[in-house]
Amino acid sequence: MSLKRSAQKNHLESEYERYRSQAETARSDDHHQKAARYYQQCVDTLEELAELETNDQLRSERLELAKNLQAAAEQLRDGKPLTRDSSPSDSTAGGSGGQSGPSGGSGSQSVSGEEDEETDPTSFLEDAPEMNFSDVGGMTDLKETLKDQVIDPLKRPELYEQYDLGVVNGVLLYGPPGTGKTYITKALAGELGYNFIEAQASDITSSLVGEAADNMEELFTVARNNQPCLLFLDEIDAIAAEREGGGSKTMSESQMITQFLTEMSDIKGEDVVVVSATNLPDSLDGAAWRRFDERVEVPPPDATARAAVLRVHLRDRPVVTEEMDWDEIKTATDGYSSSDLEIIASKAARSALKQARDEDDIVPISQSHLETALEETESSLDAWDE
Repeated sequence: MSLKRSAQKNHLESEYERYRSQAETARSDDHHQKAARYYQQCVDTLEELAELETNDQLRSERLELAKNLQAAAEQLRDGKPLTRDSSPSDSTAGGSGGQSGPSGGSGSQSVSGEEDEETDPTSFLEDAPEMNFSDVGGMTDLKETLKDQVIDPLKRPELYEQYDLGVVNGVLLYGPPGTGKTYITKALAGELGYNFIEAQASDITSSLVGEAADNMEELFTVARNNQPCLLFLDEIDAIAAEREGGGSKTMSESQMITQFLTEMSDIKGEDVVVVSATNLPDSLDGAAWRRFDERVEVPPPDATARAAVLRVHLRDRPVVTEEMDWDEIKTATDGYSSSDLEIIASKAARSALKQARDEDDIVPISQSHLETALEETESSLDAWDE
């Protein structure tokens, strides 16, 4: 599998797990319409994954799960709560039936179809990504900020030392889901030429006392042993959150946060950059918040950025961009996130491909394909704003 295809799959699998978790949370809170929207996002993401899947069995399982989730979304939209029998499970994606989360419990499988085993922390390590900021549509201000505050100090440390300004070891990216925090981080690693480690909160957290702290220590050890390295910790709010109402943390939570704070202090002077992402910056533990040298907001894309994102996702596909009315497209995509736009581009491509199969000839993606895809895709930011 090519690096680009693998990166796409990893991104989509992460998106699916996030949408599924949000759907289950909304459903448990009796927010049925919000849950329906998140289930629909799951459907769209699974269909994207099926397009990329080379294993026929996994492709079939993803589509079967998408079908079940579509039925759940429609039932919730009709105002009918899901019963135990009608609740979708991940069993068709390889998970254990009846679970509410995307990965299941011990011994289950995730949406990737791989069994969960005791994870070797070195398995998270990748070579420097073969992508950079030119692969990121829009985000001009954010890219300039990262170049100015992260890349330049790392490339010219002696100059910054003259002004008593150290290099940046910790960066916090915050903003609504789907705005491209994971994607820009991988592009940052590519710009720097750094080895890359990506870990989700679920890869670290554990109910067993001491295990989460050990997982944290092992990830940082891998990063230090493979310098220069960028370690990306997604959903940092699930790792280092303040307790609501000032309540006390469990022993496991306290140990994990303490280990995180220790590791962040210990990497000072090392050629290791830790980038963390969160949709909920206000929920972060105060001490954890202070460990980040730079805190950068990643807002939803503006009109220019939306067009740039679509161009990036269309550029390797048959399309005549000169025939597009980009002003109209910018207006029509208002309120959509970067991940939404990636889904829209893929839906438009599938629509053109279907037409090409019927005509037995290449059919370029047109504005009408994009408009149809837009009508079929709900903004993930709508659910976020509720």
